[in-house]
Amino acid sequence: MKKLFYVFIILIFVSCNTGSKNTNPDKATTESAEVVETTLNISGMHCDMCVASIEKGINELAGIEHVKASLSDSTAVVKFDAAKTNLAEIEKAIVKRGYKIKSDLQEF
Repeated sequence: MKKLFYVFIILIFVSCNTGSKNTNPDKATTESAEVVETTLNISGMHCDMCVASIEKGINELAGIEHVKASLSDSTAVVKFDAAKTNLAEIEKAIVKRGYKIKSDLQEF
């Protein structure tokens, strides 16, 4: 009976330890992320509340790592995970708040 008890204890011990891998899911996610930084030219910003509104609207999107809007330059620098969001979604969030994206190209 003692042998059966010891075999049972060893079996439980071995089965509890198998399959326990020390993986870090955050690290795996970070390694596969493609972080992109872009600068957007925005028209319609007139005050600090405009800057705050743009930053808040962009930060509400998934995958945004950093946003810094500038009133003096009428720009927003955005760092984002391209696997979670894209430039079109960021631009849509800005337009939704009542601002316009200025094209880098001059219209003739």
